[in-house]
Amino acid sequence: MKINLRTDSKSIALLAVFSAMVAMLEVFPIVGITDLKFFPGGTPFTLDWTGIPIAIVFLGLGLVSSFVSISVMFVAIGYRNFTGAVFKGAAELLTIIGVLLARVIAKRMSLGSRASILLYMCFGAVFRAIGMYIFNIQFLPVFYPAFYTPEAAITASTVLVPWNIIQAIINIVGGITLYQLIPKELKVEAGLGEFRPKSSMKYEEISTEEIDASDDEKQD
Repeated sequence: MKINLRTDSKSIALLAVFSAMVAMLEVFPIVGITDLKFFPGGTPFTLDWTGIPIAIVFLGLGLVSSFVSISVMFVAIGYRNFTGAVFKGAAELLTIIGVLLARVIAKRMSLGSRASILLYMCFGAVFRAIGMYIFNIQFLPVFYPAFYTPEAAITASTVLVPWNIIQAIINIVGGITLYQLIPKELKVEAGLGEFRPKSSMKYEEISTEEIDASDDEKQD
């Protein structure tokens, strides 16, 4: 699998804009709208919009750029809550990895846009849910030894599985929906997705044709 490294000024500027959105959603959340706090089984969990611009970056600018946005999110959280940044960073990384694998499968199977989107949701949600289940069991006792014994960590991790699935779906559906709302002319001008400038690439990235194809279907 080849990875896209976008180094042109336009791509860097777009990455900066979307990464700034990620940071803003973390530093200045709108409580009750972009930041919903829950306590399933007494364990704190926040549903937020941070993963939406990260998903847009992945679709429009590629895998490496999405990792940069996740790193920006990590810093935005970590300066005030390092532990929270570790868990949130792991969750968003697992979601993107799941979507990446789904994209590879969709491309090889030549799936249509609707089937591809469904596959993205399934893989992103499953990777995040299972990955964070394992991650939480391993690291909750490390970061919160006064509150989580191994048994308590297993219980908390189990309770959080459906919540991680919900968050993954919010990220993927929100990201794809907003990406599809970007006019095709603007995608061409900005070099997003399949319209990326060839001169800006050192390697060829996995295509986004399954997503961009849905835009053409809407216009026809």
